[in-house]
Amino acid sequence: MEPLNSTHPSPAASSRPLESHVPGNSSGHGNEYFYILVVMSFYGIFLIGIMLGYMKSKRAG
Repeated sequence: MEPLNSTHPSPAASSRPLESHVPGNSSGHGNEYFYILVVMSFYGIFLIGIMLGYMKSKRAG
C-alpha cells in the first residue's frame, strides 16, 4: 500500500469529496420539515388531551 502523501492518485481519495454537500442538491429537505411538523403536531395533541382531562377532573370535583 502506498503512503497517502504520494503524488499518484489514490483510489481511497475521491475526486469530488464534497459532492453530497452541494447547496444545489435540495432533495430530501422538504421531508425533514414535514417530519418535524408531524412530531410537533402529535406532541401538541397529546398535551391538549392531558390539559382537557385535567380540567374536566378539576371541574367535576
